[in-house]
Amino acid sequence: MTAPTMDEAAKVLADPLAYADEPKLHAALAHLRANAPVSWVEVPSYRPFWAITKHADIMAIERDNTLFTNSPRPVLMTREADEQQAAVGINTLIHMDDPQHRVVRAIGADWFRPKAMRALKVRVDELAKRFVDNMMESGDGCDFVQEVAVNYPLYVIMSMLGLPEQDFPRMLKYTQEMFGNDDAELQRGTTKEEQMAALLDMFAYFTAVTASRRENPTEDLASAIANATIDGEPLSDIETVSYYAIVAAAGHDTTSAVISGGLHALIEHPDQLARIRDDPEHATGRRRDDPLGHAGQGVHAHGAGGHHGSRCPDRRRRIGAVVLRFGKS
Repeated sequence: MTAPTMDEAAKVLADPLAYADEPKLHAALAHLRANAPVSWVEVPSYRPFWAITKHADIMAIERDNTLFTNSPRPVLMTREADEQQAAVGINTLIHMDDPQHRVVRAIGADWFRPKAMRALKVRVDELAKRFVDNMMESGDGCDFVQEVAVNYPLYVIMSMLGLPEQDFPRMLKYTQEMFGNDDAELQRGTTKEEQMAALLDMFAYFTAVTASRRENPTEDLASAIANATIDGEPLSDIETVSYYAIVAAAGHDTTSAVISGGLHALIEHPDQLARIRDDPEHATGRRRDDPLGHAGQGVHAHGAGGHHGSRCPDRRRRIGAVVLRFGKS
């Protein structure tokens, strides 16, 4: 068997600092697509993984969820973070495959349907006005990412869960520590014990939420999770905490990247910003006769963020000219 292709450019995917240098990042990805679209990556602190960079290959993997599974490694994380989450037992929706995924997803699905979104609109509009007003009151400048892009979607998601507003900053801290364990600005600490403490604090908080909602059910998403049953049995503590975690963390983390990245795109393209100011319907996607496409959709594409998804083949599979081995993400 020939050795897997290893291209130095693929190491950029495991370098958090690379994402602060977009030209370097995009140059590396363009090189990989042209020269090593399926590249084996070995870097310190991470388990080895395959980097798949061609759109067609990525979509083929995404659509073949019987062969390429979420479990056991759905997100690219450091080896230590993988071990910490496994030790706690975190098992969110992104860790699951069907039929378990379909059953567990149904618990909160109704809260994200159009009817529920319409009911939430008053709160969303209220929060949007609050954060825009705060930005206007800050004078000549503000830290848009932290003061608006991060907090606005966090407040929306926490409102859906029904958590008290005084707990929102604490939840932001927990989720940033959970996803930013390799970021010096966000991590709880550098030791394994300190980083484990961040996970355990979130576990303790949401375990208390579950107990409260089971004793006194309310009309919110947290109560729906706490009182859900599968095959007649209530969810375990780790199952409820995992559900809260994926809603609280993934729900606001990705959206904050879209908002901040979108504003950055508009600053870089003032002509598009002017179009939105002159015709706000562009931002809502209501115009369907625009030959240049909807400006709002362009913002979404430019700012879409998140963490590297990972899939594990459950048997040997060829992608392009490369054979992926069983169990290798």
